[in-house]
This record gives sequence, structure tokens and C-alpha cells, in this order.
Amino acid sequence: MTEGGDERAMAVKEKTWAVRVEKNPEYCGVGAGGIQFANGKAVIKSARMAKWFMEHEGYKVEEIKGGGPDGGES
Repeated sequence: MTEGGDERAMAVKEKTWAVRVEKNPEYCGVGAGGIQFANGKAVIKSARMAKWFMEHEGYKVEEIKGGGPDGGES
């Protein structure tokens, strides 16, 4: 397989998560791992950080099925 083919395969497998601050829905600032929140929400692509937020109280983490910030699916 060519190098470009590997990049396309990785892009297809990439996941995206929405992280919400449950007790402060207006939070704007930098959270754990340097994740930037705006209006209590951050969109991340790091599985490691998604797991961290899932393991800590005060955050709700949902996978975005379409892979983009708007969900990609209507």
C-alpha cells in the first residue's frame, strides 16, 4: 500500500468526541491536557484525553459519529 493510502485509512478511523462541563455550562478556558473549552464544550480527537474526561467527575463525553464538530450527520 502506498503512503497516501495509509493516511486515508487513518483518517477514516479517526474519532471525535464532544466534552461538556456539567456543572459550569458557560465555562470558557483551558482544561486538562490543554483542551480549550468554549461555552462549556470542547471537541477533541485524542482518545487518551476522551478517556481521561470519562474517568473524571463533572464531564460528559459523547462520541461524535460523523467525526466533525457538528456531528456530520443530520
